[in-house]
Amino acid sequence: MALGAAIALLAGCSTTSPSTSPGTSQTKSVSPVCAASDAFSASLTNFKDTLKPGVTVEQIQSARDQVRKAYDDLLNAAGDAAKARVDAVKSAQQKFAAAVSAVPDTATLSQAVNSLRDEAANVQAALSDLSNDVEC
Repeated sequence: MALGAAIALLAGCSTTSPSTSPGTSQTKSVSPVCAASDAFSASLTNFKDTLKPGVTVEQIQSARDQVRKAYDDLLNAAGDAAKARVDAVKSAQQKFAAAVSAVPDTATLSQAVNSLRDEAANVQAALSDLSNDVEC
């Protein structure tokens, strides 16, 4: 498997901000945030579980796409609720995406796995803080 192709696929993790409409209330229901937080955490766990010997580009791409969608869903659900915690999740997600991009083309997937798992775990820790803050 070409590591460069895998890294290009992984680097597509989104870091966009949610759009808010003028009529959106500052006080969001906690339930959608908790559901989105759980889905994002599950997608990160799935991503980490995908990083094993024999993984295909398609499997990595699918796991990356799940993380991207769950992340965007979380940002949309969170809105302005627990802004400091959401910002911490954004920061951790950006570091995760940067770690994926920083893996050199000459590295083997096994060399990159631990670093990528660690970065995914850091995102999950920030996500846990968000979940605790909005009382999931």
